[in-house]
Amino acid sequence: MAIHRAAAAAAIAFRHISRRFLSTSSAASPSLLGYFHQPEPTKSLADAFQPLTASSPSLSLGFLPADAAASEFDLFDSRHGLVLLRGNGPFLPDFLVCDTVSRRHALFPSPPIRGREFVGAALLSRAGRRFEFDAVCLTVHGDRPRAWLASYRDGAWCWTALPPSRDVAIDFDPILLEERCVHAADGLYWHIRRDDRALVLDTVTMKFSLVRPPALIWELAHYRFGEMPDDGRLCVAALAEQKLRLCVRRTGSADGWVLERETCLSKVFDSVPELPEYPLSREFIIFLGGVDPGRAGRVFIRTFGYGCFSYHLDTGKLDIWIWLDRLATDDGLEYGRFIFPYFSSPDCRFD
Repeated sequence: MAIHRAAAAAAIAFRHISRRFLSTSSAASPSLLGYFHQPEPTKSLADAFQPLTASSPSLSLGFLPADAAASEFDLFDSRHGLVLLRGNGPFLPDFLVCDTVSRRHALFPSPPIRGREFVGAALLSRAGRRFEFDAVCLTVHGDRPRAWLASYRDGAWCWTALPPSRDVAIDFDPILLEERCVHAADGLYWHIRRDDRALVLDTVTMKFSLVRPPALIWELAHYRFGEMPDDGRLCVAALAEQKLRLCVRRTGSADGWVLERETCLSKVFDSVPELPEYPLSREFIIFLGGVDPGRAGRVFIRTFGYGCFSYHLDTGKLDIWIWLDRLATDDGLEYGRFIFPYFSSPDCRFD
């Protein structure tokens, strides 16, 4: 009990500090500069950034240690002008966080856990322009989710273990939890493969919960949580039978959700010459990649063998005649499976 009380007190202090850092970070509105990704078929991180526009700065991870640039680390998150990577080698530090503008980086090990307990990690907050930040590591302790909080201050890191959740039980195989989460509406959302629930960590209370999408979304099987581009409301989207459905949270509705948009994309897909002509064939190769976490008003659409696309939403309504942009880098490489938006840090300046 004493350990739990100490951990709870540490969590309260941590949340207080994080909120102060976040309020500092929000003094200047960050700008979307582009997206980090791991191009396929190569996994090199040296040129893993795609600028949003031709006038956006061209950033690079080429300044990282050679083992990181040589794809010994995988992209895990991007937040507050920072990029989080996780080492995939047995003799490497487990985590690396870097600021691509100042070219500072920090290496630190994972918390003292057994390897099979690890699920994923994400960035939480940052102290203004200083290279000081907070992150979280998700683990499964028995049948309970557990958060480990990491703080990096003055060149040193430390981990704080929170008690395993008393509110949520993991009644499924933890391997079904996706490693990378979605930042949305003050929460971290870990999708669960082949399940009608997602595991959520509230970044204010640091409490876990399970959330279900509406039935009309779950019936379409593959769904993704995200944020609405205009106001940041929590939303969930699904794509099946060439129909895109987008629901948003709304209090007072039967299940807490309301259908915001629905459209048939068959004519849009017809404009892509490479795609099969028959609807049934398309059903097996087209799926929703996610709601753009950069809140640029689009969703990502992925295919088996035909690349990745982005479908743009006109603010407030969906236009079925809008064009699909093939997501490819300047050198012709396709975007990797995971795409992370990169926003400028507060008061960021480029020389």
